[in-house]
Amino acid sequence: MHKYKGIIFDLDGTLVNSLEDLIDSVNAILKYNRLPVHSYEEGKKLIGRGLRNLVRDAVPENYRDNDPYVDELTEMLKAEYATNYRNKTKPYPGVTKLLDYLKIHEIPFSVCTNKPDAAAKSLIHGLFPDYHFVDVIGFTRDELRKPNPESSVKLAQKMGVKPQDCLFVGDSTIDYETALRAGMLPVLCTWGFESFEVLTKLDEAIWLHNPMRIVEALRYGKEMYSLFNEIPDPNPNAQKKKH
Repeated sequence: MHKYKGIIFDLDGTLVNSLEDLIDSVNAILKYNRLPVHSYEEGKKLIGRGLRNLVRDAVPENYRDNDPYVDELTEMLKAEYATNYRNKTKPYPGVTKLLDYLKIHEIPFSVCTNKPDAAAKSLIHGLFPDYHFVDVIGFTRDELRKPNPESSVKLAQKMGVKPQDCLFVGDSTIDYETALRAGMLPVLCTWGFESFEVLTKLDEAIWLHNPMRIVEALRYGKEMYSLFNEIPDPNPNAQKKKH
């Protein structure tokens, strides 16, 4: 029934919308240090490569090469976000319905994210208490941060799934590169933080517009486009049909 046997999910921008909590926390430390703040729309471009890179990209350009200062602000952000990461963060619409399907059909799933490990585990346990994630691996060391595939391959082993039989579902170029390095099929969701224009250029991926379409990706992989007579286009408002 299913061509693919397991799923590894990214977290931010894929399972949960954490944008406002992340950018609120960043803006709090920027304000404290009398630096310019960012809108949520601007903040989308900063997320996905860990908190230190988030800080580095958020500060004015003339501060970005000042490693001690970036490190200091990163520690401030860790403390700020640790108290605010569940204020507004919630699952995207349709995610729990998808998890219900995976649960019923006994398809194993896990999370690999660049969010700090403790916050990632806490969010999953707090927002998805009724679902069994085989494991949740967040950021612990720079050398293991995505797109390093080591954690993803380890998760596939824990799920009892070969990498080539696993979907890697995310919303960014980092997730795309991680999937390819791990030997998994990249599935990119258009409801996340990356722009449609960027996703369009990632030719080896499947682009999906709502979580339940991941069921079709599990069943058919890239063949879903020909089976459903679709031209793969990440913009749901511009979806076209073949004639």
